[in-house]
Amino acid sequence: MHELASNVSTGECARIVDPVQLQDEKYTVRHLCIVNIHSFSADEVKKISHFKNLRTIIIDCMPPLENDTLCALQMIVETSKSLRLFHAQLWSASCFAVNFGNLKHLRYICVSSIPQDKICGVARLYHLMVLHHGSSGTKIDEARYLGNLEGLRYVSYGVPGFGNFPISRLTSLQELRNYRVEERTCNQISAIGSLRDLRRLGLQGLENVKNWEEAKNAKLKEKQYLNSLFMEWSTPDQIMTDNLVLDHLEPHVNIRELQIVGYPGLKIPSWIENCSVRNLISLKLISCINWDYIPSLGQLVLLKLLMLDNLPKLRQIGRSSDMSKSSSMELLLPQSLNTLEVSKCQELRELPLLPPSLISLKIQDVWLTKFPIIGKVSSESIESKSSKLIDVTVTSCAHLTSLEGSLLEQKLYMGTLRVLTIVDCKHLESASIPFEEMKQLKELAVMQCPKLRTMRDAKDKLVPSSLRELAIGGCGDLEIPLLGSLQLLTNLSRLELQNCSSLLSLPSADVFKSLRSLQNIYVMRCENISSLGGLGSLSSLQHLAISNCNKLTEAGSSLLSGSGDAEEHLVEPGNSLRISSLSFDLPSLLLHEPLKSLCHTEYLFINGCSETKSLPERWLLQNRSSLRHLSILKAESLESLPPSMQDLCSLKSLDLDGALLLRSLPYLPSSLKNLSIRECHPDLEKKITKHGSPELNKIAHIPDVTIGGWHFLMGKKFSREAYHKLSDSDRNRFMSESSLH
Repeated sequence: MHELASNVSTGECARIVDPVQLQDEKYTVRHLCIVNIHSFSADEVKKISHFKNLRTIIIDCMPPLENDTLCALQMIVETSKSLRLFHAQLWSASCFAVNFGNLKHLRYICVSSIPQDKICGVARLYHLMVLHHGSSGTKIDEARYLGNLEGLRYVSYGVPGFGNFPISRLTSLQELRNYRVEERTCNQISAIGSLRDLRRLGLQGLENVKNWEEAKNAKLKEKQYLNSLFMEWSTPDQIMTDNLVLDHLEPHVNIRELQIVGYPGLKIPSWIENCSVRNLISLKLISCINWDYIPSLGQLVLLKLLMLDNLPKLRQIGRSSDMSKSSSMELLLPQSLNTLEVSKCQELRELPLLPPSLISLKIQDVWLTKFPIIGKVSSESIESKSSKLIDVTVTSCAHLTSLEGSLLEQKLYMGTLRVLTIVDCKHLESASIPFEEMKQLKELAVMQCPKLRTMRDAKDKLVPSSLRELAIGGCGDLEIPLLGSLQLLTNLSRLELQNCSSLLSLPSADVFKSLRSLQNIYVMRCENISSLGGLGSLSSLQHLAISNCNKLTEAGSSLLSGSGDAEEHLVEPGNSLRISSLSFDLPSLLLHEPLKSLCHTEYLFINGCSETKSLPERWLLQNRSSLRHLSILKAESLESLPPSMQDLCSLKSLDLDGALLLRSLPYLPSSLKNLSIRECHPDLEKKITKHGSPELNKIAHIPDVTIGGWHFLMGKKFSREAYHKLSDSDRNRFMSESSLH
């Protein structure tokens, strides 16, 4: 079907992933999507201009663009006078707002931000139907013009808690994501009373609703098309004694998604308690800190998702009287429930029986004394008995001592489980986990459970070979059996080891050779590990992170101080280990084999090298043709950068933090686009501020530089205060003009 659609749309629609494709597309293309535009040069972006009748431009790119590429893209948008839709997933898309006011045919705008002084231009786009952007701090006087766009169907304007512009005339609105209720007339809650076509509504600042009469004027119960409703109070710590306000914010019976945040009242609204919103499929109750119970929700027969978050006084789900009337679980939780998430409910000791329909269970910071089980519905058919459970996560349950007798021992439901997480349960002692039944398990994390005892028959319960991600550490007697099963995990792609006190070395070469899919390893706070084991046997390893492994660090430091020729040998490319990203505490770890012989690393992050005076120059030279990003944090003892920095011909970004002893810079490579030294010696700051000084000349070719309190854009100097006053569009425009000179 996709191939058929592609053939039919040829000449009208194009999805560009590689700039080479631009040469093959017809000039008649009207709808254009560009993926990975960060890999395009400015000249390649300019080739888009041969599409003369563009109606749609979609840019999908998360990494920040080079400034010349961004400016070229701005020119394309500026000249696309027939544009109807512009959607840009960019870190900095604000410069496009300069041109929006001239694109009279625009129906749809989705960008990350719009400068304050450009809102008026957007407000002249009278055909605009969709406006979505995340700017914060836009002035009310500028935002009010948006109230003239009577054709708007969808508005998501500003960060959550913003959206202060008059809406009463926008009677065509179908989605209003973050409307903030104010006490002034034009922004009272009654302003939404005339918006009868709303499908999705987000209300904030509901503490400004004075009484139930104002709440009733919102006419939520009359909005029959409303599918999704979000309501937030910003004063959850206050106690509201008037429960009628929320009672009169009752939505139409057709409502499908409901979220209540920060309600300060004592009682749950009557329309939830009596289940009059019977068509709900999603219910989220968050930070309603005065509620002590949630009613039985069994009558919400369509409910798929239930989230209870930060309800610190919650003691009970379903009253005891309900439980005594019948043993059937449908009085408490809906039989159709797929997802249950309960977090930060410190007074809740027990959950009701869970429905067999459950797919995901997540429990965090709940003081349960007993882990729940899955019950049997009285009307359950043979077909409904098949398990649907995929994800079980339990974290920070301080009062939980045992998982025995819980759903984890209900073998009927373990065959479909794919994710099991047990983390930070300090008093958990017993957990009999039937790994032999978990044939589809993909992710397993057992961490920070120091009292956990070895399972009964642990040797017979090996972790299934289906596992792709494993995180273990600080898990008592369970640690050794889990580590012992590594060799069987041939599908493992991610391994995380934290606080593994029994671990003296990374696994041997024989073990690592069997882990042909392993791409990511994280080793943290393993205090007794002193060897990298058979790390060099991992043919697929891409990312390695090691931190707070003191004995391993000490071994590396002894190599650095005890051997004068530790760096004499420059390894030629050809090492089979190709780790693209490294993250360490100290650069001395690079003297361990096989890391010492790496030649293809692209990213190097060193965090915590407070005692390191210099960098391993030979290692940097080995990786000169591949290294793109170098970041060094806590560099208090770093006195200099090696002279060979100039030879790192692929380096794009250099980031130093806390380099208080750094007095001068070496010559830096021409490839460098961004240099950031957030703290340095005062002498270096003085040198770079002197016109024509050698230090200033060393950074003149770098487009974006930050050194101490000074910023340089294309060689022009700004103080910290002046730099922060520049808007994103000002910076982009300035760099565009500078690049032309």
